[in-house]
Amino acid sequence: MHQETLQYFDPFYDQISYNYSGSVQLEEILHFLDLAFPKWKTNCGLGTFAPEFVNWLLEHTSESFQDDSFLNFLNLLYLEIADEYSKYEESQAFSFDLECIKHFPEDSETSYDALSGFEYKVELEKFKASRREINAFDFIF
Repeated sequence: MHQETLQYFDPFYDQISYNYSGSVQLEEILHFLDLAFPKWKTNCGLGTFAPEFVNWLLEHTSESFQDDSFLNFLNLLYLEIADEYSKYEESQAFSFDLECIKHFPEDSETSYDALSGFEYKVELEKFKASRREINAFDFIF
């Protein structure tokens, strides 16, 4: 629930929506990410870092989009995605783990007080797994 509403308050999402909605540049970025990283919008991909990454790509490739041939723009775009995606994904994974640890006791049906250390870790991993495939963002403009 929190993540479903997050996109409407994310400053990067708002900036993308305001400045790039309907642009060819944005459409190419979203299209390539969908093809290359099908789970990029989920918590096992870029999750809540997706708007920041897309915004970074838009800003970083804008000059090329305006000044270079379309083919050169795409070449730069694909190289930037290949170079930077894993960094954002790693940051998202760390942030996701922290959020799960923070929300596990309150969102879980299991009474974590009664669990041993090992059982707690197992239940926490189940909790995280149940949230990994959730889309953190839907880019709807």
